[in-house]
Amino acid sequence: MPTDPMAANQATDVTTLAGIDAANAARRREGAVPSRKIRVLHVLTVGVRGGIEENVLSLLRHLDRNKFSPALACPAPLIKAYGNDLRELDVSVHVLPPMSRPYHFGGMIRLARLLKHLSPDVVHTHLFVATLCVAPVAKLCRVPVVIETCEVREAWRRGIWKRYWIDRQISRFVDANIAVSESLRRYLVDEKRLPPEKVVVIRNGRELSRVVAISGRDLNGLRNEFRVRPGELIVSLLGRLEVQKGHAYLLEALPKVLPQFPGLRVLVVGDGSLRDALAAEINRRELGDHVLLTGYRRDVYDILRISDLVVLPSLWEGLPLTAIEAGALGKPILATSVDGTPEIVLHGETGWLVPPGDSSALAEAMIRLLGDSEIRARMGTRARDYVIQNFSFNRVVTEIEELYIHLSCALMKR
Repeated sequence: MPTDPMAANQATDVTTLAGIDAANAARRREGAVPSRKIRVLHVLTVGVRGGIEENVLSLLRHLDRNKFSPALACPAPLIKAYGNDLRELDVSVHVLPPMSRPYHFGGMIRLARLLKHLSPDVVHTHLFVATLCVAPVAKLCRVPVVIETCEVREAWRRGIWKRYWIDRQISRFVDANIAVSESLRRYLVDEKRLPPEKVVVIRNGRELSRVVAISGRDLNGLRNEFRVRPGELIVSLLGRLEVQKGHAYLLEALPKVLPQFPGLRVLVVGDGSLRDALAAEINRRELGDHVLLTGYRRDVYDILRISDLVVLPSLWEGLPLTAIEAGALGKPILATSVDGTPEIVLHGETGWLVPPGDSSALAEAMIRLLGDSEIRARMGTRARDYVIQNFSFNRVVTEIEELYIHLSCALMKR
């Protein structure tokens, strides 16, 4: 049966990372304390729980309560998806309808009423579609600071949307644009032509101590749940079921891979608008004995633990959280060389990169990596070390807190 080469080190990882997290948190508390708590409202406008929503949840969990009073406004389905993870936090939560265009007047009116009620010092949006709806309303309601986090390059845009004219107009209502990778900074400055002095790079990170914490679950039982027999290999793809994530190219590659690995199991973890279409494609290609659409799962770290290879065939990305999580668990990553992904997946070191939209290259790489357990183990070890050194979430929190304080102090003095 394939084994996790990092399992023996996980208890040490938890202790080490917990110590690092505690030390970083202490350093944050030693910083300057504002004269009063800064009221921060995070706004999410979609109802699906994914990587962006996980990062917001982590940020809400770790913001220093001596300096900040955090709140969240988002659609009811997302509140339900967060479940106990959100209820356990001392965060005020407010329901907004899903919004993706500025003519969602009902949602914008509710947002304006909420802003008048909460009177936040900072409104923090995530993705441009949210900023498009939220930023003008926030400034009309005299919110001092509006911040947008750009999590992904918007390769979906076509026609007039591709000209980014509207982005530059909305930028007038935004005080800072956070880019989660250096690649996204170039996208915002070179393609969108946003003011470079407003763009700040704060690279993504994860709560690594949570990622590597041993759940105590019987992983053999999890393999049995997915009908994986002893000796069979597992490939996992974690992410929303949307065009961006490139699921179609993995399905296209599998007929070339399966003759050499007839017992291969592929776990497609996540939910989204393409679920029915992907299920139909799996049936059409007669892949039902190999590919399982698991839907949204809360045990994604255990799924990563039983995986022999993690695949990210995305067509565009920001700085993919799955790559950080997989790396922290010592898993090799096969990904497409898009946007910020090469900042995590170092080709030939922490994983393997292939061109986006190329199912043949994807198949060849899968065959190579699945057929060589030594190279997978070596890449997994290197990925673990690299992620732990570079992608702690405490760094993210520290840099965002400093930005909140800097902008709040500067703009509230005007």
